[in-house]
Amino acid sequence: MNEAHIISAKDYEDLLTYIERYWSAITCEHPKDKFSHFGLPHPFICPNDGIFKDDQFYWDSYFTVLGLVRSDRIELAKGMVDNFIFMQKRFQLIPMRNRWYNLGTSQIPFLTSMIAEVFAVTGDRRWRRKAMAATEKELSEYWMNKNLTEQHIVYRGLSRYCDHYITHLAAEHESGWDMTSRFHDHCLDYLPVDLNCALYKYETDLAEFYKANHKPRQSDAFLVQAEKRQRAMTSLMWNHEFGFFFDYDYKHKKRGTFYSLAGFYPLWAKLATHAQAKKMVEHLERFEYPGGLANTQATGLSEEYKQHDFPNGWPPQQWIVIQGLLNYGYHADAFRIAMKFLSLNQKVLKKTGRLWEKYNVVTGAPGESERYPTQSGFAWTNAIVLWLLDQFSPSKGL
Repeated sequence: MNEAHIISAKDYEDLLTYIERYWSAITCEHPKDKFSHFGLPHPFICPNDGIFKDDQFYWDSYFTVLGLVRSDRIELAKGMVDNFIFMQKRFQLIPMRNRWYNLGTSQIPFLTSMIAEVFAVTGDRRWRRKAMAATEKELSEYWMNKNLTEQHIVYRGLSRYCDHYITHLAAEHESGWDMTSRFHDHCLDYLPVDLNCALYKYETDLAEFYKANHKPRQSDAFLVQAEKRQRAMTSLMWNHEFGFFFDYDYKHKKRGTFYSLAGFYPLWAKLATHAQAKKMVEHLERFEYPGGLANTQATGLSEEYKQHDFPNGWPPQQWIVIQGLLNYGYHADAFRIAMKFLSLNQKVLKKTGRLWEKYNVVTGAPGESERYPTQSGFAWTNAIVLWLLDQFSPSKGL
């Protein structure tokens, strides 16, 4: 590690103390079906002890697991993955959270990545086989199933967000970006960069899994599937002139021009070429502010404010970009953004006594509210702070 790119965890003891104390407040058990929640067999982390109490969200959990495995809460992380396996078996999909009225909607899928985090610590091959079998079913029975009402795979082998009622609004909820100017209120019409990168990563992760288990036929099949997706994404979503990936409006056969951090997901998924990565890094300045990265461009936004737009920066997207930069060797850029985001959290904790689900990265304050009041807590924020301190510490461990 470059000595210039090292963080001392001792400089962030206030953050670490807050995070360690907060885990107990958001550790939940809900073993039986009761009222609006259905039961889950294992304890789990909910986002906060406010309006999201007793909710295990799908995409939140990936970023939460990143922190759990770095704070020696391996069984809790493993149990959360097992809860998703339970959901997939019971409902033939992994819903966005464990509430009955969310059974018609999933979220951007990260299960193979969660499995990898847990397996890296436990080495439990039998458990991984069971877990990867669930991801393969999730991929085929939900995201790639053309017989469902909520059909996702719609054009040239690429997928969109969709829900059981086939409405633009609920499809946008499935994206996790609820709400954003990115889809221009027509989410069903778009092939999203982030979703297709996540599915590409499923395919490459499954290919690596089968290769490690000496099953070349299955491995090759997933590699072919991944390469087909990569070619289609490059053809439809990569703008060579602009040097960036954009969502694709398949209804109007038109590549978008709206800049969002979703365009960096190809770096996280290792789908981009190194030449593409070099051009994409030049766009960091479009999103970068004193507190980190804003979710979107600053202009051309909806008339009515949406919380996943500028000036808000969301912790998961900070991590996706930072990890993507590290994947392609842009350590200085990754470190700079990490420092901005850590400093923002430290500043806001000192001022408010809490960490938050999202931030105004321009002013350095809790994020602008829209659908609901910006929530304090916050599981994915806490976890990503831990990951950053671990990633850039000299000992590579807390």
